[in-house]
Amino acid sequence: MTSTTIKSAIILSAGFLVGVIGIFLISISYWNLEPIKSIGHNSIVFPALLGGLAGLAIAFLLMKTSRQNKELKANELKLRTLIDLSLDGIYLENEQGDILDCNTAGHEMFGYSREEMLRLNIRDLVPPEFSQQIPETIPDEMATGDFYLERENRKKDGSLFPTEINTKFVELNGKKRLIAYVRDNTKQKKSEAALKEVIATKNKLFSIIGHDLKGSLATIKGFSDLLLVDSSLSSDDTRNYLQYIQGAATQANTLLENLLNWALIQTDRVRFSPIQLSLKSIVAAVFSQIGDQANSKKIDLICNIDANSMVWADEAMLRTILRNLLANAIKYSYPDGQIKIEEEMQENKHVISIVDQGMGMTSDTIENLFKSCSRPKTIPGTNNEIGTGLGLIICKEFAEKHNGSIRVDSTPGKGTTFHIELPISQN
Repeated sequence: MTSTTIKSAIILSAGFLVGVIGIFLISISYWNLEPIKSIGHNSIVFPALLGGLAGLAIAFLLMKTSRQNKELKANELKLRTLIDLSLDGIYLENEQGDILDCNTAGHEMFGYSREEMLRLNIRDLVPPEFSQQIPETIPDEMATGDFYLERENRKKDGSLFPTEINTKFVELNGKKRLIAYVRDNTKQKKSEAALKEVIATKNKLFSIIGHDLKGSLATIKGFSDLLLVDSSLSSDDTRNYLQYIQGAATQANTLLENLLNWALIQTDRVRFSPIQLSLKSIVAAVFSQIGDQANSKKIDLICNIDANSMVWADEAMLRTILRNLLANAIKYSYPDGQIKIEEEMQENKHVISIVDQGMGMTSDTIENLFKSCSRPKTIPGTNNEIGTGLGLIICKEFAEKHNGSIRVDSTPGKGTTFHIELPISQN
């Protein structure tokens, strides 16, 4: 026999016994009033039997009621558990907007304890300007059935966050009540913004491919056609045309390389393998790559890096960062100028600075410098060089791969300094 069966048997037996004893006591009281001779056998047995059956029935009803109460409490616990497991906030409100009950997500979403939440009104959970618009009682449109809206709500600390709200008007125990389901849309809104940024960047890249790359190829084709057709060109003209072709080819190659790097970043397929590198050697290699570009504007590239300086970085990424920033400095520097690359150790950071004496930038330009779609086109260089701005975005992404960053100091008309901040070690 199970423990439940044994308990039931004990309760029923006890009920029967209580009934018998109760009737017996009543009978004794009766006998005290009647002559002893009038007491018969049936006068004792029959009432006692009826009392036992009555006690048995009462015990059965009490046991059934107790079991039903336990089942009801168990179902209530299951329902409360399921509601508390919901990631959405669930609220029960009266007609005036007072919060009567809520689940765990409901108070944690706003930064309150459950006790604090049950002392609030919905007007306490919205921005002040919206709170004044909420009527004293639930409006009719919310009382006719399901209601949906999106709005910002206010947390305990005063910060606002986007939410999606579904409500339904119900009657509980003859009273009007509003059940509200609130979902925190912060992650969704960020994802939507990120998706819009990716789509806008993709569109910009298509524009780059369609315009800038086509322009470089057109330059190469045009001057190469002239070299092939016109045999009377002087050696100076030929050299100038070849320089134009080389410049266009270099620009196209840089553009394609940046597009490839951007595609790898967006698909999270870029390889990151940091090692200890000689910074001076890396800078010398990059100077060699962009030397012709600097020479075309008679710009001196000056390296103030210690021969023993080491940096913890991915070699390919560091080369890309330095090449793009130096090319950018050349683009916005005036002819016969200087560009210096320097270094400094600051606490746990290795700071590499690229300093030019060029056009400089305003604070508004700096603010939008690393935003891929904030500028429809970049500012032309001192010799009307064109660009896409994609190289700077890649520099920022690559620096962040190192747990580093890039910051900019600039004064219009005086020049710009890009600071590449990298951790001293892998830790």
